[in-house]
Amino acid sequence: MFGAMLAVVFFAFAIVVLSVTALTVAWFCLRAATPEGEAMPKWGDLRPLKRLSRKAQVILRMAAVAAVAALMLFPVDFIYDLTMERYYRYQGVVKDISSTWGDSQTVIGPVLSIPYTVRYEVSETVPLTAAELAFEQTRSSDRTTKEVIRTVESSHTALVLPEDLSIDARVATELRSRSIYSTRVYIADMTVSGFFEKPELTGLRQHIAEIRWGEAEMAIGISSTKAIRGISELNLAGEKLKFLPGTGGLGVLPAGFSSHCDISRFEPGEPIEFSFQVSAGGSESLFLAPVGGMNRFRVSSEWPHPNFTGSGLPSFREITAHGFSAEWNIPNLVRNYPQTADMEGWAPVTRPGAEYGYYGENDGRAPAGYNLTEYLAGVEFFEPVFHYSLLIRAAKYAALFIALTFLGVAIFENYSSARGRAKLGIIQYCVIGLGLSMFYLTLLALSEHTGFTAAYLAAAAVNMFMTAAYIGSALKRRKPALLTAGVQGALYVLLFFILRMEDYALLAGSVMLLAAIAALMAVTRNMSQTDAPQSENHKKADLF
Repeated sequence: MFGAMLAVVFFAFAIVVLSVTALTVAWFCLRAATPEGEAMPKWGDLRPLKRLSRKAQVILRMAAVAAVAALMLFPVDFIYDLTMERYYRYQGVVKDISSTWGDSQTVIGPVLSIPYTVRYEVSETVPLTAAELAFEQTRSSDRTTKEVIRTVESSHTALVLPEDLSIDARVATELRSRSIYSTRVYIADMTVSGFFEKPELTGLRQHIAEIRWGEAEMAIGISSTKAIRGISELNLAGEKLKFLPGTGGLGVLPAGFSSHCDISRFEPGEPIEFSFQVSAGGSESLFLAPVGGMNRFRVSSEWPHPNFTGSGLPSFREITAHGFSAEWNIPNLVRNYPQTADMEGWAPVTRPGAEYGYYGENDGRAPAGYNLTEYLAGVEFFEPVFHYSLLIRAAKYAALFIALTFLGVAIFENYSSARGRAKLGIIQYCVIGLGLSMFYLTLLALSEHTGFTAAYLAAAAVNMFMTAAYIGSALKRRKPALLTAGVQGALYVLLFFILRMEDYALLAGSVMLLAAIAALMAVTRNMSQTDAPQSENHKKADLF
């Protein structure tokens, strides 16, 4: 609040200082141009300006109007800062809603972890004990060490990825509101299926003594487990198994769920089919990791504005007004990690975050080792014309909009004054500029309650009526007021369509600017010609 008051005070102070400076410069110019023998004008006496040629008056007047238009950047900048403040507040609310409903989701897996034991014998040289040394001395031997055979045993885990993976995700979006703010969230119902092949693990390390097939775990990683709405049983080759919380301590999957799987009954190379369903909430985006040898992903939703992102685009997509569907067919050749590897070769992933749901230690830098998140396919539930982005873009066009409106008013006033009619004063231009600036503040205030389109129509209608009524009252004529309202209306319509454009906004804005320059060229094309005789009425017209 203090910042807003300070901005208003600064704006008023700037107007006073610049106005006094302009008047002083004009007064000094008049004094310098006063012929010898004539009385010097007193400070503030600008009546000699009446003797200036019409061309000089138009130039001076256009310069004064341009200065007033530049002054209007102060309130517009204040409104832009206020818009950004509201936008940051909105982002805070969205983050709060997402943290309770579910953040951007990244689904990884399933993967199979299989513990195994390495056992081997080593020969070591160790010192003799005191008793052994005493015995050796009785034998007159100087031996102080001996060779012993020691058995070394260590436990390890192999990570096995599926040979085939299919995920069918049906995503339903909805709006969640808090106070005057709302954001889009989703629930993804996913069907996951595929098969593993029972691997040969003897090539992972030497001296593998035991592979504990009965202690295998199937784990699925999901970046926000608190958003899980429901999950079915795991169907593993016809056997129904329950999922348990956590990923069994797998460092490559920091969050998710898992199930104990006894795969000892399967033969090496035999396919181990699996399938299950899971429903999870989320917001903003959904990403899937192609951990299979061959991966087929299908995502469909009623949301008509998807933004396909990640490491690869879908091989097929269809987008209509009623939603979208997309399919990815991804072979394992696109990534740089194998189907089977020892767990020690994988990069640890310890906490959610970063661009696609996970990141590692070392200040977000990717740690050494294979990384399950190096390749992700996904979709963002993109808002094509975001509410606050429209307001921010509208504020960025404010300077151009005010300049074009002033240009239209100055043109109408110029032709009106050429016939001896009244002109607008500089203070009146300031009032009109403030009214034009209030359009953006009104738009911001109303749009947070009624939506952008309704707020835009209301703010534009109010501003057009106020400006036209003020000009009509000041000039005592209806025609300039109607013409100004027409120009404003056309500019508001153009601005609305520019704001609604996603890809052609810059082109449309450039065309509008070129049209304004062309109009300015048409108005000023005869300013270099010799001045025509002026009527008495025009000579009496007061510039200020």
